[in-house]
Amino acid sequence: MRINLRSFAPLALLLALSPSALEAQELDAACVALGNGSVGAWAEQRMQGSLGTVDMKFALVSSRGTTWYEITAVNAQGASIIQLEVPGFPFRPDEVASAVTKTGATPAVIIPDAVLRQYQATAMSSPLSDLEAQCRTAEVVGTEDVTVTAGSFQTMHLRFPDNGSDVWVSPDVPFGIVRGVISGQGTLELLSFGSDATASIAETPLALPGGGE
Repeated sequence: MRINLRSFAPLALLLALSPSALEAQELDAACVALGNGSVGAWAEQRMQGSLGTVDMKFALVSSRGTTWYEITAVNAQGASIIQLEVPGFPFRPDEVASAVTKTGATPAVIIPDAVLRQYQATAMSSPLSDLEAQCRTAEVVGTEDVTVTAGSFQTMHLRFPDNGSDVWVSPDVPFGIVRGVISGQGTLELLSFGSDATASIAETPLALPGGGE
C-alpha cells in the first residue's frame, strides 16, 4: 500500500494560512478569519485544475480521545481520508502528533512515523508553514462581494505575491476560504459548510507491519 501524504499537504497548509495587509485592522480581520476553526467546524471545497475535479472536505473533529484535522478527498476513483492529530486549528506541521489514512472500504491504517516525519520536514521547509510570517506577507487587495455555490459573502481579497495565489476569505466560514485561485494547482470554491462535523473514521486504525505507531 502506497500512502501519499504529500499530495494532501498543499491544501492542508493553505487552509491554515494567514495573510498581510494595507492596514492593521484589515490584517487582523483576515488572520482571524483564516484561523477560524473550532471542533465540529467543516467546509467542503471543490478544486478544479489540470488533474481534474476533486471535492475536498476539511473538518476539525474529536475522536478516539483526541482532536483531528480531517481531510476527505473525493474524485472519480472514490474517497480518501487523512486524519492529522493536532492540538487545534491552526497548527504547524511539526505539531502533528500522528496521522491515519483510509481509502474506500479498506481498513484505516496508521501512517508510519517515518512517512509522517518526512511530511513534516518537507512541510516545515515551506514558507506556508509559518502562519505568523505568512500573515505578514500577503497583500489585502480589498473588500469584495463573492458568490459561490455555498452562497454570497462579503470577503477580503488577499494576494500572495511570493506564489501568485489569490484567496477570498470571510469570518463567517470555517477555515475562512470562500474562493481561491491557487498558483500551479487550480481554483478553489466553497460548496458548503457547518459546525456539526463528526469523524469519518470511526474504527480503530491498524498499524502497518514495521510501521510503528
